[in-house]
This record gives sequence, structure tokens and C-alpha cells, in this order.
Amino acid sequence: MSEQPRGPVWSTATKIVVALGIMALLVALLSRFLNIIPMLILSAILTFLVVPVVQFLHLRARLPWGLAANLVMLVVVLLILGASTATGLAAIQQLQGLVLFIQRFLLSLPATLEELSAQQYALGPWLLDISQFDLAAITEQLLGTVQPILGRASGLIASIATGAIESIARVVFVLAITYFLTFDYRRIRAALLKISIPGFEEDFHRLRIALSRIWHAFLRGQLLVVLLTGLLTWMLMTALGVRFSLGLGVLGGLAKFIPVVGPTTAGLIAALVALFQPGNWFGLTPLGHAVLVIICVIVLDQGIDYLLIPRIMGTSLNLHPVVILIGLLIGASLAGVLGLLLSAPTMASAILLGKYAYRKMFDLSPWDPPIDVLGRPAPQDPILLRWLRAHRARRKQSEAGGEG
Repeated sequence: MSEQPRGPVWSTATKIVVALGIMALLVALLSRFLNIIPMLILSAILTFLVVPVVQFLHLRARLPWGLAANLVMLVVVLLILGASTATGLAAIQQLQGLVLFIQRFLLSLPATLEELSAQQYALGPWLLDISQFDLAAITEQLLGTVQPILGRASGLIASIATGAIESIARVVFVLAITYFLTFDYRRIRAALLKISIPGFEEDFHRLRIALSRIWHAFLRGQLLVVLLTGLLTWMLMTALGVRFSLGLGVLGGLAKFIPVVGPTTAGLIAALVALFQPGNWFGLTPLGHAVLVIICVIVLDQGIDYLLIPRIMGTSLNLHPVVILIGLLIGASLAGVLGLLLSAPTMASAILLGKYAYRKMFDLSPWDPPIDVLGRPAPQDPILLRWLRAHRARRKQSEAGGEG
């Protein structure tokens, strides 16, 4: 059988020109259709969450792939419709009330700080004079930063509550893209697997597995963490008699998407609600009730971080807090809320690819030692558990000394 002619080989200059032209075209398309990119990302995330369920029905229930995809997407649509009825509307109403409460608090904050600045406080031998601080300037900066964010959040919640046509159209668009991606998932995956560069097949294979592990741990594991955190926060706020308990539960769950900053902000908001609400079930002072809420929120958050997250997500997102904070700032500046939510896995992916590029630039093997094996941090028990163990050890030592 005669070999088919391959045609002339492109020169290096031709390849560079074609590559630059493709990059310019991609940049132009991204800038032109920038508003639909978040919806495409949401569709990809939803597809990533839905596909395992479809695979389970296809393999275990022996259903054809198309039928399994149709059934799963029907359930997703029913869940979204159910979230827009009784429980969903109640949560949205509480979120609206919570946002209005924060807005009223911020509006009254200048007058409150002005009253505080006119007083002096004695802390033991020290006398604290707040009047020397320019609280008015700090308050104006705070309001200028926070109020636009609250205004956008309030508008978003209101549009969801009223069922705005634009919001409905976006949901339909996301569901439609998700359906087609799920229905043709196997063909799309097979086509993507065929993409390779001669000589780099093994590198691409290992990088693909490592990136898949990172995003698998975040998307599916983080979703479960968010749901459990929201449920536990709602139960805790209800038990503590804090207003807007359902809204605070939703806020506490969503805050888990934003490492470090999210849980801290949600806890402070819960403390503010407890501080300014009319009363509480325990007969505590407002300040005492707020302190109790802060303590309980810290215990709950630490329990989730130490007991729940390692078992669900493992160490695939083993990032230093400084790296997480830098990722939050970069993600927020580039992609807003979506950038905040996806900052952690994006930073983990960027670090992995950066290590690969570094090794290749200096003619080092990326797999000796392997860059796709994440180091496991030394296990460390929570502070309370360590304190109890040390207390028991001291007590046993004192008892042994008394018997001697």
C-alpha cells in the first residue's frame, strides 16, 4: 500500500505566525463574548457533577447513556424548581432581610462610632482614648467598599426572588449546555484524549490525572462540605436563637467556597445579628449572646476543618493560607464572585503546571521526584483535644506523685 503524501512541512516561522493568529483570535472571542464565559464555566462544573450519576445509572442499572442523561437532567430541573418554591423562597426572603439588616447597620455605623469616639475606656491600668483615631475616615472607606457589594447582592437576590426573565434565561442556557455536554460526554472525552503532542504523551497523561484529582476534590468534595456546613450552621443558629437562622445557614454554607475569608465574614455577620437583635432565649446580654455565637461558630468551623474536610477532600488542595489569600485577590479582580469561588483549585492547578514548566525549562525530569504527588502535612490534632490530653497527662502525673 503506497504511502499518502504528507505535503510540505511548515517552517518554524509559519508555525509561530499560525500560533499567534490562533491566540489573537481566542483573545478577540473572549473579549467579545465575555458575558457568557461565567455561564459556560457553570455549565462545565454542573456537567462535572452530573456525569458520575449518569455513569452509575449506565453501569449499574444497565440504562443506555442517553436515557440515563435524560433522567438525571430531569431530576436536576425538578430540584431547581423545588428550590424556587416554599423552602427556597423562605431562604431568599431571609437572605434579603439579612442584607437589609447589614445595610442598616452600616448606615448607622458613623453615628455609633461618633458616640464611641467621644468616650474613654479603662482597661485595668490603661486608659483607651478612641478620640485620637480618625474613625470617620475609616468608616467612609468601609462604606465605600462594602455598600456597592451589598447593593449588587441585594439586586441579585431580588432578581432571583422575582424570577427575572434574564435570570430565567441564564438558568435555561446553563441547563441546555449542561445537557448537551452530558449527553455527548463520552464522545467529547474520547476526542480530548486523542489530543497529544508526539513525545509528550506520558506527560499529558499524568498531568491530566493530577488536574482531574484537584478539580474532583474541589467540585464534588467542596459541594458536600458546603451542604453539610449550611445545614449545621442553620441548626446551630436555630439552637442559639439567632434571627435569620436559615439565611445565615445559606450564607455559612456558601462562605465555605471562599477559604479563610468566607467563614470569618459569615461568623462576624452572625455575631452582629445576635448583638443587635431584641433578645435571646438564654437571657444573656446582647454582648454575651454575640460572644456565645462567636465561640460556637469557631468550634463548628474548626470541627469541620479538622474532622470533615480531610475525610472528604483529602490533601489534593494542600495550599498554604498565604497562597489562598493571594488567589482570592487575583480571582476577585479578574472574575468577581466566580473567581473567588474557583480561586483555590485554580491556584493548585497553576502551581502544578508551574512546577512542570520549571522542570522542563531547566532540563529536569518532572517525575523525579514526581510533581503530581502532593506532600501530606503532618497530622495535628485540634487545640482543644491537645489541651485535654495534656491536662490528663498532668493529672496522672500528679496522682502518681501523690501515691509515691
